[in-house]
Amino acid sequence: MLFSRSAQKFILLLGDAFTFYAALIGTLWVRYLEFPTTNTWEVHNIPFLFVHILWIVLLYIAGLYDIEHFASRAVLRQKIFRTLATAGLLAILLFYFIPSFVITPKTNLIIDVSLVLLLLWGWRTLFMLIMTRSSKINILFFGLSEEIITFAEYLKERPHLGYRPALLIALDNKNEQLPSSSVPIIVLENDLEALIRKHQIQLIVLSGAVRGDKNHIKTLYKMLPLGATVVNFTKFYEDITGKVPVSLTSEQWFLENFSELEKRGFEVLKRGLDIFFALLFGIPALLITPFIALIIIFSTPSDLLLYKIRRSRPGDGLVFFRQKRVGKNGRIFYFVKFRSQRLGAENITEAKEIINDPRQYFFGQLMRKTYLDELPQIWNVLKGEMSFVGPRPERPEFVAELDKKIPFYEMRLVVRPGITGWAQINMKDDASVEDAPEKLQHDLFYIKRRSLSLELSILLRTLAVIMSRSGK
Repeated sequence: MLFSRSAQKFILLLGDAFTFYAALIGTLWVRYLEFPTTNTWEVHNIPFLFVHILWIVLLYIAGLYDIEHFASRAVLRQKIFRTLATAGLLAILLFYFIPSFVITPKTNLIIDVSLVLLLLWGWRTLFMLIMTRSSKINILFFGLSEEIITFAEYLKERPHLGYRPALLIALDNKNEQLPSSSVPIIVLENDLEALIRKHQIQLIVLSGAVRGDKNHIKTLYKMLPLGATVVNFTKFYEDITGKVPVSLTSEQWFLENFSELEKRGFEVLKRGLDIFFALLFGIPALLITPFIALIIIFSTPSDLLLYKIRRSRPGDGLVFFRQKRVGKNGRIFYFVKFRSQRLGAENITEAKEIINDPRQYFFGQLMRKTYLDELPQIWNVLKGEMSFVGPRPERPEFVAELDKKIPFYEMRLVVRPGITGWAQINMKDDASVEDAPEKLQHDLFYIKRRSLSLELSILLRTLAVIMSRSGK
């Protein structure tokens, strides 16, 4: 039996909760050499309930509920180990700094974390094995393109997602040779009903070209009594990857999917939350700014002495770096950061390996790795130029260049840019021109589906990015 993506995540969540409590029972059993008594259980139950909730949040932040991104077992094991190491430290803090918990279980916590590590690894491995070997939904891709072929290969390499690409159908044979693919490709010459029955097709995925052809739509309509579900490729692609397939979008797609009137209430609420959190975090940020400023100046004393010579532009300051960026509806604003590179870094062209990069200095690198250099952007949020969550703002010349090369690039400007975004938490690198098309796919997905739950998800996942990635 195959479960939907949300059902799979819920099963994972239930399995994790069961694992945590099984480990707790095992811990008390090992510690006291008997099955937990009512009194022992009552003492540990409430404190560990809070610990378990915290651990589930950490697993979510670490991406351990993103089934579509599950990698090899070795990577999964490494992720679980790192997450539980952090989880154990936070549990210690909870027990020692919340007196109402009464207990400070040093030995119990060590035993519990060890058991959770073993049981969670076993449960997650079993889950992947079951999903990989369970019955799959057989898919027929109706209509061919390079992106559809790539996506079919993507699904084939990830059997735990629950889909089996059975067939790719080309609508004509104008080309002398069909593209190569590990998924069988045929030209639509045979009876479609026979193909559906032969390959036991349960899901038919339509390309954009098919949707506009009345004859093909009529043919597919006749297939519905066979029990096959018909879906649009763009929606199916979005649900699985969290991206919009830009190559298959059109002006009509944007007209159908970008309804800003429906988002008006959300945008008002989001702006209110932006102001609230900008004030909440802005006050402590303002308090530590003088100390950061002093460290920056003392870290680069030669920049202070040669200030006028080394500046690359008017926005270069000893403490702050200001640069023009493109905001909502193409409005230009000045993006502010703490200066994390040497003054006039853009004039230094001898940069080689990052360790020998003459533009870098130690505290600047530390700020970039911890995203501390982004703190001044809270001011941009207060002014309404940015939001905490949204597409990352780019320089005007970069936007002008990409607008010519990438279709619909300007559509990412319909919302406020953000300090963090959907692309930043899903891509290993999003700073180069080569990565811009994929980054746009993520940005369009966010713009189309933005909601409070998605905003919260991005903010939580950003914590994992900060802990695991170097800054840019």
